[in-house]
This record gives sequence, C-alpha cells and structure tokens, in this order.
Amino acid sequence: MGAAEPLRSELWVKRRRCAVSLDPARALLRWWPSPGPGAGAPGADACSVPISEIITVEETDTRGKHYGSGKWQKMEKPFAFTVHCVKRARRHRWKWAQVTFCCAEEPLCHLWLQTLQELLDKLTSRPKHLLVFINPFGGKGQGKRIYERKVAPLFTLASITTEIIESSASVETACSARSCMA
Repeated sequence: MGAAEPLRSELWVKRRRCAVSLDPARALLRWWPSPGPGAGAPGADACSVPISEIITVEETDTRGKHYGSGKWQKMEKPFAFTVHCVKRARRHRWKWAQVTFCCAEEPLCHLWLQTLQELLDKLTSRPKHLLVFINPFGGKGQGKRIYERKVAPLFTLASITTEIIESSASVETACSARSCMA
C-alpha cells in the first residue's frame, strides 16, 4: 500500500458492522454503520478521528471474551485492534477514548495496525520526552494524584518518557520553568 493510498474495510465496532476508512492524504480515520458489504458513503452518524489526535494503536485480544450476539459467533476467532485517542469535550477539554475494531482475518488486522502505526510514526510534532512540573497544591490539593491517575497513563501509552519535578510552592515551579528556558 502506498503512503497516500486510502485503506477501506468492513470491520466491527461495538457489535455493529461498520465501513472504516483511513485516508493518509487527509490524515483522517473514519467509520460509520454499514448495513452490508460495499455500503455507501458516510452519513450523519459517521465518526472520525484526525491522526494527530490518536495516542496509540495496539492489538487487542478478543479471544478471551464471550459475546452473546449471533453476529459475533459467525466470526470464529475475531482479531482486533484498539485505537486510543482524545475526544474533544466541552470547554476546551479533551477526554481519553478507546475504539476497538474487530475483523475476522488476521492479515487485515495487521494491515490496519501497521498502516496506523506508520502514520503515527510520521508525526513530527509529537514529543518523545517531556519535563513535567507538578504542583501538588493544584487541583484542590490533588495535583499529584490527578497526574498519576489521568495524565501519566496517557504518556505511557504514547511512549513519551517524562522527567517529573514536584514543586513545594507555586513560586518554585515558576522559577524552575524560567531556569529551564535559560
């Protein structure tokens, strides 16, 4: 597959058959409900994620799960991959979201994984290492806990290493930040 060649397949998302499209030229992953193979264009219920908002993509083990729907039983051993991404919420907030795509064929699953990973690797604006300042008094005194439970797992998923500086006062954080910039 060429770098600018779109990839399109029929996959399953949340027990629903979906047409899934990856357009490298537009850097966009899209999926929409599909009543059958070769279904039409995306409608109002289409979902999309820009490649720049994907945190990581990983292979998912679905063999241990049991699904009650007859549709899932038709796929003897479904293969799956999960896209971890950010979802834009109200008031300029982002939330962590995961979407798992399933298919009946292992080579197709690996093609999607490889293609998405190649596109993520080409992102030049993504940091590999970050210096993180934690104000333990921020967030109503929960600054460190918020970082450890919500932020650090995202950095780990994105393969971003961090160096953490925990301040004892807000003035100390500002001074440390200025010394880093000098």
